[in-house]
Amino acid sequence: MATKRVPPTPIAADATIADMVEALDKPVEYVRRVLEKLERCKRAHGDAQVRIGVRGRAECPNYLIEYIREDPKTRQLVTYQDAAYSGSTHRELGPHHIEATAIWSPEEMNITAVSALIGRLRNPRAPSRSGNED
Repeated sequence: MATKRVPPTPIAADATIADMVEALDKPVEYVRRVLEKLERCKRAHGDAQVRIGVRGRAECPNYLIEYIREDPKTRQLVTYQDAAYSGSTHRELGPHHIEATAIWSPEEMNITAVSALIGRLRNPRAPSRSGNED
């Protein structure tokens, strides 16, 4: 019996992990692994955010971990790329993946937003709107 090939789910050019939850193969596991990478980056650099790859598979998009630092001379906030990871294996990808900026969504999620997302995934019946949200 031939298995029917399912067409790939397109990823919006400005998607975030929160936008992709419905399409992910194993949303809780995927977000948990991304959060581990974010926490490692935050420990190393004091900040962490994530962008997803918009050219890959929606079931497990690759992702780019970044951090923001203030430039001491200009006082401008500068975004630095920490590492890119495979969405399916969560292994680090080569530097050429980071440099291919067209593959990354311009929209990022910070570590706080990803933590909140995994909380919602683990407790889907909890009310999504609490009175003390930002």
